[in-house]
Amino acid sequence: MAARPRHAVARAPRRRARRGRRRRRRRGARPGRRRGAVTARRRGPRVALAAALAVALLGAGADAARAARRHAPAGGDALSRALREAAPGDTVVAGAGVHHGSFRVAAPIVLAGEPGATLHGGGRGTVLTVVAGGAVVSDLEVRGSGARVLTVDAGIHVVKAARVVVRRVRVRDVLYGIYGERAAALAVEDCDLAGRVPPLKEDGEGNGIHLWYSDDPRLARNTVAGFVDGVYLSFVHRAELTGNRLQDCGRYGLHTMYCQDTRLVENLFTRSVAGCAIMFTNRLHVERNDFFRNRGPRTYGLLLRDCSAGRFQDNRFVDNTVAIFFDNSNRNRFAGNLIEDNGWGILMFASCAGNEVAGNTFVNNDYPVALDMRRTDNRFDDGARGNYWSEAAPYDLDGDGVSDAPHGPVNAFSFLSKQYPDLSVLAKSPAVAALGVAERVMPALRPSEAVDRFPAVRPARTRGTGAPLARAGAGGPAPAAAAAFGLLALAGLGGLAAARRTP
Repeated sequence: MAARPRHAVARAPRRRARRGRRRRRRRGARPGRRRGAVTARRRGPRVALAAALAVALLGAGADAARAARRHAPAGGDALSRALREAAPGDTVVAGAGVHHGSFRVAAPIVLAGEPGATLHGGGRGTVLTVVAGGAVVSDLEVRGSGARVLTVDAGIHVVKAARVVVRRVRVRDVLYGIYGERAAALAVEDCDLAGRVPPLKEDGEGNGIHLWYSDDPRLARNTVAGFVDGVYLSFVHRAELTGNRLQDCGRYGLHTMYCQDTRLVENLFTRSVAGCAIMFTNRLHVERNDFFRNRGPRTYGLLLRDCSAGRFQDNRFVDNTVAIFFDNSNRNRFAGNLIEDNGWGILMFASCAGNEVAGNTFVNNDYPVALDMRRTDNRFDDGARGNYWSEAAPYDLDGDGVSDAPHGPVNAFSFLSKQYPDLSVLAKSPAVAALGVAERVMPALRPSEAVDRFPAVRPARTRGTGAPLARAGAGGPAPAAAAAFGLLALAGLGGLAAARRTP
């Protein structure tokens, strides 16, 4: 075997060294570095991230340790000074007694009160203003705001602050109770709000909870009474009201304008001009609420104006002048509701279309349904089931729970009284009863094409809020008075005829 040249033997180690350097460069190492150095370099970002997290946690712990609890006794300016000096995360406790003045929360703190702590505005301006997101106000009484509508004098005014919580606050003698202005995700829970005593006129009085451009609010378990509107929502989307009691309001218990995707669950609306007035609002979800005893001229349990695609289920409409009023509202669905002891069960204008009323229970209403049009594409069944009507005489030969004969819920008198409201004084009179008998004998007298093709034989059970309702008879024209008036009218006509026959 021939020997290799000396220069070839000398170049071999250099070639191996070059190949080794190329391999190390491909692995990310530099020439001359050990393997441990390569591993340390790869672990460097992980170590830096862990160090940053440790520093952040230590900083958060330090902030929590620095969070102070400041006590402000009643009298003087102790509370105002404590609020000015409070740092984020602090808790300011208002001592028992009356704190006079106007107060401002400008940091994400907790403002709480000892039992008996009251913030009193002295009848000037707003009592408490919150401008810091994430602040919490709890366990206080707030009273004595000013009375100027243009300056929005309120008990609590939340301004451009998100995620503020107002909890267990009692509000009295104020123009507006709680006013939210661009206050996203505001939570008002377990509060008790009452308007001025004696109340001011409607144009000089405010609302209990008033929200404007404040999306995603949550109002839960509040009692609101004595304001123009108990709750007023304007340009507020995805509002959720749960377990509230809205009563004795000068206008509406709940009033919404230009709101979308509102959710109402287990609320009570009672003793107002309208328990709930929903206007220019779409995609409502209304479930297990009570609309009870909203009585008077032009008074409604639920008023829908320009509302579409809503779902109303398992609610109770009891003892209202008008249980449900529709105006230019379309494609709403009512199912599983109880409509009982009202003057008008449903009052619907010709501007409404595509609404479906099926699976509900109508009991002892003076006028179950009143329409101002003969033809309608609003449906009173869903193609398989209809509603229970207490005034109907259903017969079920096959025992399937559905009457074998359709039912026309619009009677001639309700149609006429819709056109001529003064005729309502004759409701329940013998003449109207005779007209009802004539309609059943001669269906051609029916004034509307609205029909329930599958009326239920038995009423369904509706839960509502689950609370008992103290019922006191029908909510429309007084039946006894109307019957008496009808009898007197018939007696007068009979007497006049007898007098004419007398020579």
